[in-house]
Amino acid sequence: MRKLQFGVILLVLATISLAGCKKDCKPGEDAACWMEALQTPELAEKAVGQLKDLNDKKAEPSLVAAFQKAADQPKLREDIAEIFGKWKTKAAVKPMMDAINLTAGPSKDGRKAKATNRANQKIATALGAIGDMQAADHIRRLMKVTKDPYVKRSAIRSLGKIKAKDAIDDLLEIMLDKNEKKPLRANAVFALGEIGDPKVVSVMVKALYMEKAYFFAHANLALVKIGEPAVDLLIQTLKGKNKEVKVLLESSMGILDGALEANAAQVLGDIGSNKATEALLEMVDKVMKWEAETNRLLVLVRLINALGDVGDKRAIPPIMKVLDSKYWDVRTVIGTALINIGDRSVVPKLIEVAGTGTQHPRTRVPMVDAIGNLGTDADLAKLEELKKKHKDRDLTPAVEKAILRVKAYGECKQNLNCWIGKLKDKDSSIREKAIYELGRLGDKKAVDPLMGLLADQNVNVRWALVDAFTKLNSPKPIESIVVLVNVTEKGSTRFKEVNEKYKRLAARLKRTAK
Repeated sequence: MRKLQFGVILLVLATISLAGCKKDCKPGEDAACWMEALQTPELAEKAVGQLKDLNDKKAEPSLVAAFQKAADQPKLREDIAEIFGKWKTKAAVKPMMDAINLTAGPSKDGRKAKATNRANQKIATALGAIGDMQAADHIRRLMKVTKDPYVKRSAIRSLGKIKAKDAIDDLLEIMLDKNEKKPLRANAVFALGEIGDPKVVSVMVKALYMEKAYFFAHANLALVKIGEPAVDLLIQTLKGKNKEVKVLLESSMGILDGALEANAAQVLGDIGSNKATEALLEMVDKVMKWEAETNRLLVLVRLINALGDVGDKRAIPPIMKVLDSKYWDVRTVIGTALINIGDRSVVPKLIEVAGTGTQHPRTRVPMVDAIGNLGTDADLAKLEELKKKHKDRDLTPAVEKAILRVKAYGECKQNLNCWIGKLKDKDSSIREKAIYELGRLGDKKAVDPLMGLLADQNVNVRWALVDAFTKLNSPKPIESIVVLVNVTEKGSTRFKEVNEKYKRLAARLKRTAK
């Protein structure tokens, strides 16, 4: 009986001792202690979580060792792999390659299969984040044999991030296979864009129109990443001379007339090549003669928007010809295009249009906004006259904002530091004006202050940043943009449109920035 009691006492003491060990490592500090705790099975998962939060790369060797020992602990490997991807741990590449399980069945087969697939998914994602080409074959094999769509998606995207050119044919096969799920096919389009090989240009252009443009956003982004090698075929497509696309559209139901021109125009604008200007201008003349108003406006808006994105002053005369449009959205695109081109000589005509015509005052607001963002203090008197002459609940506030903007120009003119100071103004219209002016000044000292506004809660401020960063052509904003749109605001509905533009801006800067 005494022996039994003595045994119980030892067990209790051992339990207390273990509990004491758990308290030895303080949450949020003491990485060395948590690295040591990795060796204790009961503490390993907690230690991994703590080391992830501590973000101390001195833990890499300990984590690599723990990962290698965890062959029968897929959850632990999953958690550690996530850290390797975040830290881009090169030493973990070989262990993770060896840890990929090519025999896992579908996750519905049970808990073990599900856990193994989750580990495979995290490993594939981590290898893609690290970007080591030696992992490409392992990921490629995983992509081809896995029965789990989430694992396959991660493998596809990682092949793109690694820029695995040897995987292009496999990715094309997935993209074009109608038996594959559409989201996987869309991710194959994304991966092909990441690889950026010009040999996929023709299929990416075709993807702009495939299956009622389901793949348009991914294909658009892919073509922006590829850049100049895509321009000639896109111009041919715009002109209706791409036979593959014409055949595809002729065999598709429910496609609006003008979709061919509209989609090609948008991508040419996003790429931003001056080579496209002539073709876009020719198409403006052609479209203006179309009888069907809906189709005419759809294409015209895309063409003007593209000309603004390209930023070529040759576009000003044809744009000015359509200033009398009665539609608010058309005038909005016109105003934005003129702001982006940045030629202040158009301001007197904009003032004239804003103060005349039979259209509803609301349709004049985009013209007034353009005056404010293009104008200088020399335009102040005309704006104040416009305010006195036209009293309207839509137009008057816009004129007042424009007056504030041109007054700000009177304060700063060409003074870089003055405009940088205006970036902190509480009034979003002043921040917007400052961004456009800093873009026009072209001094890269403005890049860092402008980056501080990437997450601004005013959508017009974000559109202005797209223009400024395009003009400044610096690679600095790329990483911040990627984090914002893919992590911080992933799936945002409020900023969806402008954040898609942010993605294309980042792709353009990655290709052209110096």
